[in-house]
Amino acid sequence: MRTVYETLCDPAHMPKPVIIPGAGRFMRSLLAPGLLLVIVLTLVMPDRTEAQLPRERVETDEPVDNVFWAMTNVGISTVRNLSKGNLNSSVLHTFGLVDRGIEHLYGLDDGANTRIRLDYAISDRFSAGVGRMTFNKVVDIGGKYNILRQTTTGSIPVELAVKASMGINTMPNTGYRFSERLSYFTSVMIARKFNSFSLQLTPMIAHFNRTVGDNPDQLFGLGIVTNYELTDRLALSAEYLPVFGDRNANTHDAMALALNIDTGGHIFQIFFTSSQWHNEEFIMANNRDRFWKGDFRFGFNIHRVFGIGR
Repeated sequence: MRTVYETLCDPAHMPKPVIIPGAGRFMRSLLAPGLLLVIVLTLVMPDRTEAQLPRERVETDEPVDNVFWAMTNVGISTVRNLSKGNLNSSVLHTFGLVDRGIEHLYGLDDGANTRIRLDYAISDRFSAGVGRMTFNKVVDIGGKYNILRQTTTGSIPVELAVKASMGINTMPNTGYRFSERLSYFTSVMIARKFNSFSLQLTPMIAHFNRTVGDNPDQLFGLGIVTNYELTDRLALSAEYLPVFGDRNANTHDAMALALNIDTGGHIFQIFFTSSQWHNEEFIMANNRDRFWKGDFRFGFNIHRVFGIGR
């Protein structure tokens, strides 16, 4: 008698395979697209090991923002410039001496020397403009060019800019020829921002085609400007402008202290300064007051940038 195992192993009792017509051709038709899909996924999808590698932050070499908050601090120009297509308007006021007392409302009744200035950025590094101030009705034309921009990575550690301008005395009935009304000014601005503190040194030279008496026709100075950010909206700044070599009779080095306020649309500067004049060349030539002797006056500047070229 046969065992159960022998019965099951007998080929006569084993089930016959089911053959589906066309199955072989169907499987072969799937093979080629399947292999192509595997190859594409292998090339496109990143390797799992590479995806788990730590990501490194890419440092961008961007210019440092707000080395100074305005193109002019109080009377000395700064390295700050405009973005291409922007227009900057500035209105500067300085009043009489504070020690004039309450009878003169601490100098406010003595009249202001007002300067209005417009600057337009031809590029991100070069701007040109025109201004006018009350004293001597001086009209000035000039430009500023940033040679270097301090970068966030420190690859360029300082800002470097140059400024050149020409002033024209337009007072009537002076008897001056046109050439005698002209003055020229050039300065080099070197600045660096250290976290919240900024420092600028500005060697400068001024030339006057006509002078009074024995006054020199050329003046040399070194402007020193500082800025310290208290908050994102408030900053304290100071400037000092000593004259070296020959100087005009009875003149003194100018100084100013200022509070800068960023209103979100304007930079508003409230300051005390020894000089009532604007523009570096006229400050060097005409300042007859001494700040630390109590000879200072109140003033304020308003700066506004318009993005008209965008």
